[in-house]
Amino acid sequence: MKLIPIYLTAILLLLLRGESSNLFGQSQLANMGSSYRYVPVEFESSFPDNLLQTDYVIIGNIEFEGNDATQQHILTRELTLESGDTIYKSNLPKVLEQSRENLMNTSLFNFVNVSLLLHDLLPLANVKFTFVERWYIWPFPIFEVAERNLNDWALNPSFTRTNYGVYIVKENFRGRMERISLLARAGYRQNYSIGYTVPYLNPSQTMGFSLRVGMNLSNEIDYLTRDNTQLFYSEDGSFALKQYYIQSNLFYRKGIHQTHTFSAHYNRYRFADSLLILNPQFSPGSKTRAPFFTLGYEFKNDHRDLRAYPLKGHYFDIRLTRQGLGLLRNEEMDITTAETSFRKYWKLHPRWHFASGINAKFSFGNFKPYYMQQGLGFKGDIVRGYENYVIDGQHFGVLKTNFKYTLLPNRTSTIGFINNEKFSRVHYAIYLNFFTDVGYVRDNMFFQNNPYSNNILGGGGIGVDLVTYYDKVFRTEFSVTRHGDAGIYLHLIAPI
Repeated sequence: MKLIPIYLTAILLLLLRGESSNLFGQSQLANMGSSYRYVPVEFESSFPDNLLQTDYVIIGNIEFEGNDATQQHILTRELTLESGDTIYKSNLPKVLEQSRENLMNTSLFNFVNVSLLLHDLLPLANVKFTFVERWYIWPFPIFEVAERNLNDWALNPSFTRTNYGVYIVKENFRGRMERISLLARAGYRQNYSIGYTVPYLNPSQTMGFSLRVGMNLSNEIDYLTRDNTQLFYSEDGSFALKQYYIQSNLFYRKGIHQTHTFSAHYNRYRFADSLLILNPQFSPGSKTRAPFFTLGYEFKNDHRDLRAYPLKGHYFDIRLTRQGLGLLRNEEMDITTAETSFRKYWKLHPRWHFASGINAKFSFGNFKPYYMQQGLGFKGDIVRGYENYVIDGQHFGVLKTNFKYTLLPNRTSTIGFINNEKFSRVHYAIYLNFFTDVGYVRDNMFFQNNPYSNNILGGGGIGVDLVTYYDKVFRTEFSVTRHGDAGIYLHLIAPI
């Protein structure tokens, strides 16, 4: 932000000394009727010229209301202004909106509102942030289909391929944005884990840490891809896969938008013998046991307005991973991976938006086993229209574009029969999408029976997105690919 020279602030504060030594205090706010007035702020326009005779505003008291669980130092960490700042009034709406967006992106709140209280005689403003906190403890019952996505399960629906259990999460533990999770998932793919994340370890709130310990057990596992469809092997009376892991991460976030993550993991896999008979290239070193260490580094530069469903801003990340350090006996893993993504979001008109993004992955090593490969067809790495296919490979790139039209701008409603404000106040918006995606996967190992590998992929179509509270996104899309496939697909995350 642009600041006025500090001597102007000092002169003004000297002039105010006789008026009240508690000018910026809560007692003055409580009696603000004669000295302050509420000013609505249009965040995408300049500060109204007729409200002040000066070109700047001095920030007085900054207040928070509604943060019943969240401690204040977590909130001030996300602000782009502080008490005593002198800001050009033309920049003030942008500064306030940036702080509001930062607070929303903590995922601690359903609503964040800003009130500006302007002094009648002086270029002085108090700022007040009002919150509706989320519900922070969730005992999620688990009943889910064990597939890559809903569309893959819809091709061959079977309730024998389901997972069930409970996932308990305590968000914002101790009001410090810490997170505790306990997962007990049985069924088709079993997972048991416990995790803890503390975002800030030091007084300056720049370093954090996370630790997760767990195991995965699967009766059935994919052992090969043919015609870009996974083939599965099932082990009767035993597990086809056993994985034990310890994952630790160290975070460094000095400012608002940039985060560095350093990771150190330990993995120990145990595969069924039959998997290596079906595919000798299945595991590291073609062995049934695969212990290895992993080191990683990730950098994020995040300037999106709302992370769950961005409409403005940009995002960049890069991830470097080394699997296998040669420190363990029988450690056969030898893979280095580099991944990156860049996304840009534009507001073209009050109701029109455009977004474009690139995802890319490159992997290197003497031997890249089938089980450790992951190309397109998983999570957000997909060319829309190919949801029902898996395109394996060592390298890939995807370009996505989206035109959005706002069918229903963001609105807030109240569900009358729910008394708890954490659930009764609901915000929602609906967008119409026109999209095209292009991608390419380079596979040097398993491409012979997979026609979409080493081939340009392209898809486009139209869709409708519903965005609502608790970061929920529901997408329905109709896509057509350059290979002639067409279909309707469902997704639960933002497309770009």
